[in-house]
Formats: sequence, structure tokens, C-alpha cells
Amino acid sequence: MGEIVAAMAGVHAPQLLQKFAGEDEEKLEASRDALLELGRVLDRTAPDVLLVIGTDHLETFSLDLVPTFALVTGERATGEFGGERFDVPVHRELATALLEGLVGRGFDLAYSQHAELGHAFATPFRYVLGDRDIPVVPLLVNVYLPPLPTGRRCEALGRAIGEVVAGRPERVAVLASGGMSHFPGTPRYPNPEFAFDEWIIERIEENDLDPILDLTPPQLDEVGEGEMLCWFVLWGAMGKRAPGRVLSYQKVWHHGQGVVVWDPAEVAP
Repeated sequence: MGEIVAAMAGVHAPQLLQKFAGEDEEKLEASRDALLELGRVLDRTAPDVLLVIGTDHLETFSLDLVPTFALVTGERATGEFGGERFDVPVHRELATALLEGLVGRGFDLAYSQHAELGHAFATPFRYVLGDRDIPVVPLLVNVYLPPLPTGRRCEALGRAIGEVVAGRPERVAVLASGGMSHFPGTPRYPNPEFAFDEWIIERIEENDLDPILDLTPPQLDEVGEGEMLCWFVLWGAMGKRAPGRVLSYQKVWHHGQGVVVWDPAEVAP
């Protein structure tokens, strides 16, 4: 019987992969260190596969096609960012089982066998997965181009993922790759809503997720928290809710950078 053996979430900001002038490298290094700690969670839990729930910043899809949810089901997860190329094996058996099982449960997922992924996946592949011999399953969530899925729909997708995994033999680690408050490509980019981040962190630490899950996509967008939709899928996939442990939270001038882990013993069904 399969199970979720690790539940994690972490920032994927491009500044973690490239050097940019004017950045606070000390804070960025703290975020990198926290992501490396998530890699050590993989060492302790020894999963058969890492499910990475990430976003598309128009590197994978375009306005010709904007899927709400999409799985990568080909042999390799590939992409390039900042001059670095990554090429990671996909666990095709689980990817196919998720596609079939989720469609069978009423989620009309798109899928791609040759998707080129961006920094939402490059960052965790470098710092969390590293050189570990663990195949992945990438899942993309539309968090930027309306209409967006609701928080509760993302949570329900996560629950369905947990059901599919329970009927499989694999031990699965789940990582939600996404930021906290930031406003990429807008005039608000230098002004993240750090106070809202702190409210979310407080709710996570107190295991009080419902007020966050009930936020509408426009409400999340207003405070720059759209990428939290990936975290909502993670929360649904956990067998039961538990307080999260914040490994790092950094207030960078353009981004609230959070890295959180949930105790596997507490979230397993």
C-alpha cells in the first residue's frame, strides 16, 4: 500500500539560481539552506518518487493553451533556467496512475510528455532533489492566468492524489514549489505583503488552515499569494492535517520566502 511519507513546501525564486545585483545574499542563502534541509528530509524518509507541485510562468505553456492542472508523463522532466539545463527521470508508472485516477475522479487534467519546465521546478531539482536517485512526477497548477482554480478545488485535487497513492505501492514525497507574497511583472513587485505572509505562517504553525483555504483567487492575487494554490494541493494530499514547522522565512525586498515541512509521522493516515 502506498503512502505519503513527506510533505514539504518551499520558495522557488529565480534569485536562488542566479546572481542579481542588489540582492541580500545572506537572506537568499538562508532560503537555500532551508531547501537543502528539505533534501535531508528525503534522505530520512527514503521515498520512491518525488511529486513536485509547481507553477508555469509561461515557460511550459502559452496563451494558446492554459491548463488548470497538468501532469508531465513522459520519460524525462527537462528544462533550462539561467543557463543551467536539468534532465530528471519521471516515474511514469505513478504519473500514468495519477492521470487515470484523477480523471476517473472528475478532474480533467491535461498532460504532456515533452514539457519544458521553468524555475518553479529547476529550483527544487537543484536544492531539494540534488543528485539523489529519486524519480519525479511534475504537476503544474495555473496560478497566474484567470480563471484560476479555487483553493478548495486544489485541496480536493490533493485529496484525490492521496487516494490514488494509497492504492499504489510507492512511497511518495510531496513538495509544493511556490512563493509567498510577491507580485512578479507588476508595479507592486517591490512591495510584498509581508504581514499577510506572517498571518499565513501563524495559521500553518497552529494547524488552522481553513481560513487560508477559503480565500478566493482574487483575494490571493490581491496580496500576492497566488502560488499558495500549490500548497493547497499539498495540504489535501496529506493524510491528515498537522502543524507545519517553518524552517525559514525571509523578507527579501521583492518576495516573502518561506520553507515549511510537516512531520511525516503526523500527516500519514
